[in-house]
Amino acid sequence: MEKRNFFFLLLAFLVLGSAVLAGGCGTNVNGVSEELNAGEENEEAAIEGVISRGGDPVVGLALSGGGGLGMAHIGVIDVLLENGIPIDLITGTSAGAIVGALFSDGVSPEQMEKIVAELNWSDFLVASVPELGFFSTEGMEEKLKEHLQSENFEDLAIPLAVVATNLDDGEEIVINSGSIVKGVVASAAIPVIFQPVEYEGMFLVDGGLVNNLPSELAREMGADIVIAVNLADNFRFEGRPQGLIETGIRSYSILQRSHSVPVDADIEIHPDLEGVAGTDLDQYREIIARGREAAEKVVPEILALLEEKKENEY
Repeated sequence: MEKRNFFFLLLAFLVLGSAVLAGGCGTNVNGVSEELNAGEENEEAAIEGVISRGGDPVVGLALSGGGGLGMAHIGVIDVLLENGIPIDLITGTSAGAIVGALFSDGVSPEQMEKIVAELNWSDFLVASVPELGFFSTEGMEEKLKEHLQSENFEDLAIPLAVVATNLDDGEEIVINSGSIVKGVVASAAIPVIFQPVEYEGMFLVDGGLVNNLPSELAREMGADIVIAVNLADNFRFEGRPQGLIETGIRSYSILQRSHSVPVDADIEIHPDLEGVAGTDLDQYREIIARGREAAEKVVPEILALLEEKKENEY
């Protein structure tokens, strides 16, 4: 029981760590560079294919970080599919990068729910010599490899870009080419908790430090309509913090609120996750259901916007 509680406390830190919002440094190097130019030709070709799909407006889905609460993204995607709402491109940070990668590679919401049902936090927490982080990212890498069919971003059925933070200079790094596993793990590697990911000569950590909800990136990639799923509203506390871990959690939450920036989205979805803990994987059904509930509320608005765009611009 003590070991289980230790993991829950530790992962509670991860949940909020990935939700830190900052003003967005805006300089992307190597992985995509300043204007998505690493893999730019592949990305542009993919977007062009989407745009030519009957002349319909391009719909981009931006998925925020949020640790275990990111399972709500599964419910949101499920509702969009049920209502015939297209998802033409995806951007994601941390947990949003993980869900986005799986869906872009053809893993359905139902399949994702089955994957989550079998997850254990110990799958991700592989101890390492604590030089730059307490845990290796090997566990995350292996889990992703187990469920992804594609190897590189260029191979994905749906264009995907994920956000990481360059620990060397604090800049935002957008990755949309090369190894999916490497890019997604970098986007979700909470600093200090996980070892940084070495990528293209950089040390990369969780993208939530610089851009927790990359909605503007979806716009840059060519989305006419951006649907953003924001989990940052769900970090609430009562009473005084108990111990070092919870103190760190609250500090991250305060930093998140003080650095929040307006979201560049046409539709913003805010799942209400009060009363559920992202650290308790047994609550996955409830978390996914909350994502569904939030998405169902905005379906009429999305459908109306799609129709309006088609009539006015296409």
